[in-house]
Formats: sequence, C-alpha cells, structure tokens
Amino acid sequence: YQPFPGASFFTARPSSPVVTAMGRRLAAEGCATYAVGPGPRWTEADRRSYAAWQRKLGFRGSEADGWPGHTSWNALKVPYTTKSPSPS
Repeated sequence: YQPFPGASFFTARPSSPVVTAMGRRLAAEGCATYAVGPGPRWTEADRRSYAAWQRKLGFRGSEADGWPGHTSWNALKVPYTTKSPSPS
C-alpha cells in the first residue's frame, strides 16, 4: 500500500497519482462526494470525501475534518503507485 505521505503533502494541495488512487479507494468505500473524478489535483471534493471516510471510521469533530491522518490513511489501504508523491 501507499505509505502515508504526511499531512503537509495534502495541505500543499498536490497534483499526484497518489491523490487519484486515494479518491478511487474513497469511492470504493462509498465515501466519494465527487461530481467529476477523482483526479490527481487535491480539491475540496477530496477533503469532503475523506471527511466522510473519517466519519465512517468513527472519528468525530475536528478528527473528521477531511485532512488525512496516519491512522485513517492506513485503514484506507491506498494502492501503491510507482510515482512518488510530490506537491506540485
């Protein structure tokens, strides 16, 4: 699985295949809020979808803010991508 790239990876609003892979897993878990996508650019739809995932795991309040954390990321089991994540 894709290792957790760190919180700062997401707050930098990256464009990465890791974001696409994450979005596909969120969709597979029934947590997608995408009108279009998911795609490689981190968007508000990704954050809302991830918040739905956090709530599904039982997180509440500030723990379900949509910004990935280590525990929720590991539970999502995002497939490994050969391209390393880079905020660009």
